[in-house]
Amino acid sequence: MDASLGKVDVAIVGGGVVGIACALELARRGTSVRVLERGRLGHGCSYGNAGWLTASLALPLAAPGQTFKALAWLLDRESPFYIRPRLDPALAAWLVRFLMSSRRAPFERGAEALIELSRRSVDFWERLASETTEPFGFERNGLLAVYESKQALAFARRRAALTARFGIPHEEWTAEQVRDREPAIRGLSVGGLFFPEDAHCEPYGAVRALISEARRLGVRFDEQAEVLDVSSNGAGDHLRTARGVVHAKEIVVAAGAWSGSFGRRLNLRLPMLGAKGYSLLARRVEPHPVRSIYLTERKIAVTPHAETLRIAGTLELVGEDLSMDARRVGAIVRDARAMLEVGELSTADADVWRGLRPCMPDGMPAIGRTRGARNVWLATGHQMTGLKTAPATGRLLAELICGEAPSVDPAPFRADRF
Repeated sequence: MDASLGKVDVAIVGGGVVGIACALELARRGTSVRVLERGRLGHGCSYGNAGWLTASLALPLAAPGQTFKALAWLLDRESPFYIRPRLDPALAAWLVRFLMSSRRAPFERGAEALIELSRRSVDFWERLASETTEPFGFERNGLLAVYESKQALAFARRRAALTARFGIPHEEWTAEQVRDREPAIRGLSVGGLFFPEDAHCEPYGAVRALISEARRLGVRFDEQAEVLDVSSNGAGDHLRTARGVVHAKEIVVAAGAWSGSFGRRLNLRLPMLGAKGYSLLARRVEPHPVRSIYLTERKIAVTPHAETLRIAGTLELVGEDLSMDARRVGAIVRDARAMLEVGELSTADADVWRGLRPCMPDGMPAIGRTRGARNVWLATGHQMTGLKTAPATGRLLAELICGEAPSVDPAPFRADRF
């Protein structure tokens, strides 16, 4: 017989930044919570992402004006956006929904909602950084987006005008100002847009700080506790894990890119697709960037930490495949060396990481109660916005579960929309 791990009000499946943020906010409301993580806490997509807390880029994936360019990239193995060719009806259905979601009206509604979620979350991270005993390298030095063509800069101006409507300030810098104010950039540019309110941090450090806060409020965490089976007895659910059985009144699915496959055990049909991204953590070089840098056309994110430099990029629709593609990593290195003062950067002297971003076809997270299941909730599908929206996601989900008035409009994130 499996060992009993006890009873809780809420069991959260998934110990990434979103699941932990949900646990923290539920515990603040007096709810007993247990987080069940299939591997190690915070070691999925939360571990090695760019560490950006950038409301300026909190946007749905399916964007008008970029969709056909993205489709042209799909079969180029070294492009920023790639799909490994395969016959897969689920992938085809996902792509059709992705195209349908790229219309202007749904994109702008989604952008407004995600930006609000991100602004609240970045403010949370700033407060936590000032209070925690677990420092995580929070810096609010802004984000510089660099453009190599006049066409890209013109498109970015229109996009910045949209985000400005939702409260995101920006400045336009000339090519000379880019060179003078950010000496780490060596490649030619036509100018840049600077977003002064954006921030960055060390992603895994942020997760550790969140865990510390949640533990202080009584949240229990179980690592290596993959959920193997779920059964109902009328008063809740039994979750049989690799570590034992948990009885829970409510279940939150926050399993990132694995939410789709896990959801099938609960009779959920989530159009979830994992999108693989890579990052390299290299030692500090001089001149060290002053702030986060986005090499926009190359889709390369650059994050300066105290003693290291993080370079991240690519989006490869792969499902749950975590294999390493050296050719795609090499493309990131080549693009970074073309535009940045990074010395002899190579994969040989950097820590290379990859993770799966959980993507819904409309590019919006699912936060709330599922269709047809009174006690199953979702907090998943955050694509590249997980870290920058996790705290506000946790608060919104906790408010919905506890019957409180929501702090943000939950409609754009409805979990029963699929």
